[in-house]
Amino acid sequence: MEVKVYDMNAQEKGKIEIPDVLIEEEVNKYFLHEVVKYYLSNERVGTASTKTRAEVSGGGRKPWRQKHTGRSRQGSIRSPLWKGGGVVFGPKPRDYSLDIPKKKLKLALKQALTQRLKENAVYIFEVFSFSQPKTKNFVSLINNLSLANKKILVVLSEVNDATLKSMRNYPYVEYVSAQNVNAYDILNSEVILMDKNALDVIAKRLEEK
Repeated sequence: MEVKVYDMNAQEKGKIEIPDVLIEEEVNKYFLHEVVKYYLSNERVGTASTKTRAEVSGGGRKPWRQKHTGRSRQGSIRSPLWKGGGVVFGPKPRDYSLDIPKKKLKLALKQALTQRLKENAVYIFEVFSFSQPKTKNFVSLINNLSLANKKILVVLSEVNDATLKSMRNYPYVEYVSAQNVNAYDILNSEVILMDKNALDVIAKRLEEK
């Protein structure tokens, strides 16, 4: 599979062959859903907590006698029926994290990247770098590529401070290093921008056992 290569002025500078290790013949959306669920579940902190009737403050004695008051029977002011009482079946701290084999994560990364390549949503650059920290430089690049208002993921092998500062104020962009990019990052974006060296970094990751 060949992809066009651009410079920082959005001008075509030729084509590059995508390494075979980055291409998966079949993209399984159900498998990708499983992997996305894994990443999202592992981001949940699971700290939500409520108190049961045994944990809320208040006495344990009956608020009034059982009979002859004209009111309904009540056993405790900590009952869930009372304001300030305990919560029935409320959330408690728990671990939402899932486990998945590394081979599956690598396969998901290949499938996600393949999907974006098939959609012509991957833009490769000779070198992705700005010499000055100016947001207008990045905005100009995006406009030249006709990607305004697209959800963009920038994947780079190396990045300098000026490049990061040029991108950080743009509302539709996320940055991740090629060493850390995963399937969810790619699937959560509409367009991928990366330099040529980032392809080699990702390919090397996938070849590792």
